[in-house]
Amino acid sequence: MKRIVLKIIYNILAKYTRAYLMRTKPFVIWITGNVWKTSCRMILHKVLHTHLKNKVIYTSPKNFNSELWLICSIFKIEEFKPWIKNLFKLMKEIKELSINKEKEYDIIILEYGIDRPRDMDFLLSVVKPDISIFTKLWSIHVQNFWTKEKIGNEKIKLIFNTKYKTYLNFDDEYLKSKYKEININKQYFNKGWLKYEYKKVWENIISELKFDENVIKTNMLWTDNFAYLELSYTILWDFWKRLENINEYIELENQPGRFNVFSWLNDSILIDSSYNAGPESMKQMIENVRFLRDKLFSKYKIWFVIGDMRELWKHSKELHKQLYLDLWKYDLLLSVWTETSKYFPDTVKKYLSSVEAWVFLKDELLKTKEKYIILFKWSQNTIFVEEALKQVLADKNDEKKLVRQDDIWIEKKSKFY
Repeated sequence: MKRIVLKIIYNILAKYTRAYLMRTKPFVIWITGNVWKTSCRMILHKVLHTHLKNKVIYTSPKNFNSELWLICSIFKIEEFKPWIKNLFKLMKEIKELSINKEKEYDIIILEYGIDRPRDMDFLLSVVKPDISIFTKLWSIHVQNFWTKEKIGNEKIKLIFNTKYKTYLNFDDEYLKSKYKEININKQYFNKGWLKYEYKKVWENIISELKFDENVIKTNMLWTDNFAYLELSYTILWDFWKRLENINEYIELENQPGRFNVFSWLNDSILIDSSYNAGPESMKQMIENVRFLRDKLFSKYKIWFVIGDMRELWKHSKELHKQLYLDLWKYDLLLSVWTETSKYFPDTVKKYLSSVEAWVFLKDELLKTKEKYIILFKWSQNTIFVEEALKQVLADKNDEKKLVRQDDIWIEKKSKFY
């Protein structure tokens, strides 16, 4: 019954939203995939905002990508508690906005997120994109689809409904298998030509990227971020803004839990990759940590604080055992929660709560003279290993930069600690 009521409300909201978009006619860029959508969106927003001075660019500062939140993003509603009582108030507000709200942006960048089959059909009924981007399809978030192919077939509807042009990640086998079926203007990105290196400037780590005779320096780390930064400069060409032989620094906003670097008292480095975790992203993070150590911190040891990977179903045992084989050779491994405890060998230091993990970790860091690079990574909900990371930050002001720190999450976590 609740689902039926919500469907009726969402369809009414979609009708008002279509009327508003038809009246204001913004250029719409939409991003799909099941990883790195938010990072891609925020990087693209920064680059377009920096270089398209004659355009107003908008994207929600929140991670809004489902049916209701997509509509809120279009109307720039950034605070809303999704209770049934509030939904009726929202309908009234959006009806008024659809009639009277002035055009506030020329370009809007949105995310397409789905939870179940046919979700994409509803999102596309609201508005179809002028430009679409498919980030990557990894084997997480498939609880209502069972296979990666099925979730890919739902998400790719966005690509087939794009008006002008679509950008597809070359580093994705699913997209390669569908490439010939896509009969609109299409272009691959992330083709492996990008060159990058890390540099230390005073106390900061800076990335330097080189592509198409351009040199871009940025505060953001990690190879996938670099692919989306290069893509963002490419998309400028769609707005007749071609930059050649540029050499610039661009300050990007690091999204919480996405390979962010913090410091510890003895100059050890803490890397927060706690937003989520799957087999592919685990491997990529391990490689990125090793690359960072080899390039800038050759005398540092490497530690991993690893929580369970969720939504692996019958493959959990096999994939957690494989993860251990990727990790065992490094200096120290701490595991948190039940699946890693079950499938990692007893030689690993295992904990069933992040509280126990941080007690050990903090004690070890305080008494050692060694310097470490420590990666924190796990899946969302109940594990909350960001609370272990919080306890070993050198600067307590960095706590607000971690994932799941708003009032709703803090209340939820209080039941576990």
